[in-house]
Amino acid sequence: MARRTISPQHFYQNRILDQYASQSAKTITLRQLAFFGRNLNEDKLIQSGNYVRKELPVRLAHRIRDFQNLPFIVGTNSYISTVYELYWSAFDRLRSIPEIKTIEDNHMFCETLKGLLREHLVALPQLARGMMECSNHISQGLIDRFMYTMLRSRISRRVLAEQQIALTANWNKYGHSGFYSDGRIGVVNTKCNARDTVERCATVTRDAYRTYYGVEPPEVVFDGRENVVFTYIPDHIEYVLYELLKNSIRGVIETHSSEVVNNVMEATKSDVKVPEATQDTNETEEIEANPSSAQPSSRPHFAHEKIPHSRPLAPSSTSASKTSPYPHISVTVSSSPTDIYFRISDQGGGIPESIYPHIWSFPSLKFNKFTNLDKVSQMAATLRERQEEIIPPMLKLGIGLPMSKVYCEYWGGGLIVFSMDGYGTDAYIKITRLGNKEENLV
Repeated sequence: MARRTISPQHFYQNRILDQYASQSAKTITLRQLAFFGRNLNEDKLIQSGNYVRKELPVRLAHRIRDFQNLPFIVGTNSYISTVYELYWSAFDRLRSIPEIKTIEDNHMFCETLKGLLREHLVALPQLARGMMECSNHISQGLIDRFMYTMLRSRISRRVLAEQQIALTANWNKYGHSGFYSDGRIGVVNTKCNARDTVERCATVTRDAYRTYYGVEPPEVVFDGRENVVFTYIPDHIEYVLYELLKNSIRGVIETHSSEVVNNVMEATKSDVKVPEATQDTNETEEIEANPSSAQPSSRPHFAHEKIPHSRPLAPSSTSASKTSPYPHISVTVSSSPTDIYFRISDQGGGIPESIYPHIWSFPSLKFNKFTNLDKVSQMAATLRERQEEIIPPMLKLGIGLPMSKVYCEYWGGGLIVFSMDGYGTDAYIKITRLGNKEENLV
């Protein structure tokens, strides 16, 4: 493995790093992002750019210090070393950018941000692989604390950068015109609709499983309040809902149709052409594998029940005339004056007791799992990646649940999973309705 490059220049830079790492991050809320961008003008756009310019090096400095505090043997890992150097490079570039004084300065700054966002797409899979390789040398608790902190900070930096880029793009296109009628203010959507979001994620997920298994997947039935609207970043909630629905659908199919699973496995062994994502997929049990997926069984199908006051989401165009033989998955939405709640309930077999304590942990050799991380070179952790097959939609990576928890907790929400081993799983998402919770960076 390549060693981390620690040069005399790095020791000199540590004195510079201290100046930034000693500062606290100036956290923001969703409401602040939306309010600031609502009545945009040239001065506000430049002011926003300077906030991002000053804030990103501070947040990077804290994470660089976390790298430096890792045990030496972890720092010598090639994947960890690569990300460390990536962070150093970004820190150096950002701290060297002069004050933004004009719109042209801001345009140049946004081009730098776009380049850094592209370069850092490798960070998530590299970090996960590096920590997995080092898991025999450090505790699972240290791995999880490090990864959760790194990923919260990663989300925060991407939010700041993407918001500035989006606001600048909108300014260039619309200027002072009222271009927020659809609720979008940069990357923030003030009119997120709960039902529409669930339907979009359910369609993408069901289409993927229809192709993968060659069967009509379980219906996703929407239950609860129909017109719940909230302020959020769509990429965040879509990723969480997609991951939970993916786990539930897989669990239901594999629990109630062992012959379908066996056919797919036999096709793979026989070199029959199957979706690319499955050709190298490790079929061994893994933690990310459905919170609701126990080993496939020959248990007969449950009767397809109808829930009062609920109805299936609109089927995709490819399955409008088909009926699924599987028990449906119920998505219930509720709200209080301050929060929005999603509950995803399935009959997918539940989580085995041996796996349940580890569902929020990141990859580890101790579990002999997650060998698919080497098949992903870049990852932004969005629904679009799966929808456009930038990452094969059926590829199991082992980080879906931990990453979903990070997304939920980032804006002051939460994610809880309850399992009835042998029957099914209930997953509960809570997100803030008012957008007044500050970023959770620790």
